Amino acid sequence: MSAEVVLGLDAVLTIDGAEIKNVKDLTVNLEKAEADASTRANNGWRATVGTLKDASIEFTVLNKNGDTSFGMLQGLWSSGTPCDVGISDAGGALTLTCEVMNFNVNQNLEEVVSADVTLKPTQSSSGGGMNVGSGSGA
Repeated sequence: MSAEVVLGLDAVLTIDGAEIKNVKDLTVNLEKAEADASTRANNGWRATVGTLKDASIEFTVLNKNGDTSFGMLQGLWSSGTPCDVGISDAGGALTLTCEVMNFNVNQNLEEVVSADVTLKPTQSSSGGGMNVGSGSGA
């Protein structure tokens, strides 16, 4: 019998098509800005519609011998090069073209050296992210 829940350890993070397994506690934050669409026809209720979407992907990566994820992410932060990011679990998938906005290294005395990483959608003329225009004016 299979579990009735989806476990975080079964989720997948890919960057530029390569699976990144050296990840702890990944969080996807999805938000929308709001615009006031209130009119007299709303019977005294404020009406709100969503406008621009915002996302951030936050996780911790360990600095492990033989694993290139730590250095690759630090290099992407340093260069500002956009990367295609995919996140999937049993509930679906999200693909975005992102830039590494934060790469904060943690050197706690009784912990493994790690980095807290934040990815955010960015402009890109290439890539398969859903934030990249399709060329049809969409």
